[in-house]
Amino acid sequence: MFSSDNPLSGCQLIRLSQETTILPFTCGDADLDEFLMNDAKKHLQYLSLVTYLLESSEKTIAYFSLANDTIQYSSIDDFWEEMRDNLNIEKYAFLKGDRNFPAVKLARLAVHKDFQRNRIGEHIINYLIHSFTQNNKTGCQFITVDALNNSDTNKFYCRNGFQYFTNNDSVLPTRQMYKCLLAQVM
Repeated sequence: MFSSDNPLSGCQLIRLSQETTILPFTCGDADLDEFLMNDAKKHLQYLSLVTYLLESSEKTIAYFSLANDTIQYSSIDDFWEEMRDNLNIEKYAFLKGDRNFPAVKLARLAVHKDFQRNRIGEHIINYLIHSFTQNNKTGCQFITVDALNNSDTNKFYCRNGFQYFTNNDSVLPTRQMYKCLLAQVM
């Protein structure tokens, strides 16, 4: 996941299981901390989310949770206008008539407060992009996220190539965003 010149190269990425002992973690957001410690394993049991941990020998450096998602063609008109303009998505014959586009939802992403602002979130997003464009096992054309609606979070996702589906949610607690993976492979 990380190159040898990265200070986190000794860390390991593991898929959370019921048997996993979660090492200490706090990101400064009580909801994200509580999710990891109290809810992530429950989601495994009900097959609703899969959580991955980036760990050192002493603590959880970061975690992210993934779920299957879909984007429906008619659901967000502004989004599709942009897709048509930017990717000319309709020129691909196999996509014509398709009304549902497969996506993965980045349901949670959090970095331990001691490691924030070290590009770990960016490394995780790049890892996901690579995973779904190079080793795609299910078909995935987009990464979606319901990002916390605050300045730092919005800047982070925009800096990493995510775009807003719409501006209609600009005053809500979360903003729906997407990153098109088709642009990575076309």
